[in-house]
Amino acid sequence: MTRADFEERAAIIEHDGGLSRAEAEALALREIRDLAGDPPGILGELARADRRRQHPDLASMIVALGLGLARCPWGFDHVVADGETYRPAIDAEPAHAAFIVPGVEDGAVVDLVACTVTPQRMRSRLGCAAVVGSDEIERARETDAPLLVFDNTIRWLRGYSRGAVIVDWIRAAREIEGVQTLMCSAALAPRLRDATRRCWPRPTIAFAGEAMCHAA
Repeated sequence: MTRADFEERAAIIEHDGGLSRAEAEALALREIRDLAGDPPGILGELARADRRRQHPDLASMIVALGLGLARCPWGFDHVVADGETYRPAIDAEPAHAAFIVPGVEDGAVVDLVACTVTPQRMRSRLGCAAVVGSDEIERARETDAPLLVFDNTIRWLRGYSRGAVIVDWIRAAREIEGVQTLMCSAALAPRLRDATRRCWPRPTIAFAGEAMCHAA
């Protein structure tokens, strides 16, 4: 099963079922896994992470953390930092437990992003994904709607996988340029202002508990 096969199956499920792209991809991934085993490459890693997440022993924890309604395939793995990226741990080597989510571009899974539990740090698998939630960014850009920007992918999952997460801050401005309003936590606002200082027009930064303020 190739990535093209996966994308085709997800597109069919999306059309026939009236689902969002993220929901269709989750169903397609599970269908492919059930029929033919794990696909190769990052899709296989995502399938294995998703399968670990569905273990009955984790059900109560997932509900308690408010993670039960995420709209994309996601899961757990043990990972090791590998330069600016990560890799799955091998056998019993020292590793960090991490949440794994897909990095999607133009409807295709191009990368994975791991957020370790302690400390909460993000790395991509292949170095391709600068953001998580690129479809939400494009929707905000096209409709002038505010874009939710979460501190990390764990909080993004708690937010039902709506909005976006910045993984690579060096490429952040290019990814979110053209979005008029960015809504984030007060802690994230200074970093967003700095990252978007060269955007034109510069976005408005809004966060809970404070009046909306321009990023000037």
